[in-house]
Amino acid sequence: MKIERLLAIIVLLLNRRRITAKELAERFEVSIRTIYRDIASLNGAGIPIISSQGHEGGLAIPESFKLSRQLLTPRDLESMISTLQGVNQAMGHKDLQRIIEMLVSLLPKDDEVRISSRHRSFVVDLTPWGPAETPNQTLQVVQRAVDDARLLSFSYNDASGRSTSRTVEPHTLIYKGYAWYLLAYCRLRSDFRIFRLSRISASRLADGSFLRRDSGDIHRFFQFDCLPSQPVILRFSPTVRTKVEDSFPGAELMYGEDGFITARLELPDDPWIFAFILGFGADAEILAPASWRQAVKENLAGMKNLYGT
Repeated sequence: MKIERLLAIIVLLLNRRRITAKELAERFEVSIRTIYRDIASLNGAGIPIISSQGHEGGLAIPESFKLSRQLLTPRDLESMISTLQGVNQAMGHKDLQRIIEMLVSLLPKDDEVRISSRHRSFVVDLTPWGPAETPNQTLQVVQRAVDDARLLSFSYNDASGRSTSRTVEPHTLIYKGYAWYLLAYCRLRSDFRIFRLSRISASRLADGSFLRRDSGDIHRFFQFDCLPSQPVILRFSPTVRTKVEDSFPGAELMYGEDGFITARLELPDDPWIFAFILGFGADAEILAPASWRQAVKENLAGMKNLYGT
């Protein structure tokens, strides 16, 4: 990702007197044009990087410029390393691994031993339970398209199972709710769209680049998931008490003398909620609203017909 690449370039230039744009491009597997855009971004951020021509030419940070280690304490570096390791578990990206190794090298030698013990006391794990849903190859192709502002082509299966061929201008890679998404301007729909990476197949870099468009607030693209909620009353048996407390942390829970639990909460009127409640089996009962009780009855009747009497 761009921010990790920028940090890596800074560390490389601080640790080496000079390096060519071609070497950086090969190291990070991007175009030379992308490297020069990165250098312009770093210059704009106040980090002076000069370019010189000739046999010993290349990119360099003036010797008079140094990043003070006092800006980051060993504890700051340890926290950054632990966090990046958690992110890298979800991404599996070699650039992130390289950043982690460079941050570890900035620690005083005595603290390198302590970082291993901190890994056991502070862990950030963004991966879901079970296998990852997004093929790593797809993630890498999409990320490269985003970083290099390259057009991206792929086949996409929507929520209804319909497959379409898309060519998009990839803007932002998003990790939300244990899934990867791509915010892109779709040339088929002539508008911005959110694509779930697990539904993308046959992804490839297409010919041509693009200029970034103003997409506005990216969070608005996820508002379709926020359906209107309504008051719901559920009753659970004592055997699922722990699961209820884990699943509905914001609910008003009342515990009866018989051990049964009555939960009052707000839930969206969405089909996946019925599936979740049915997952409790005979340990859960919908008391209200009446329409939800009827919907569950119809689901159970359909299941009975499916499996026979």
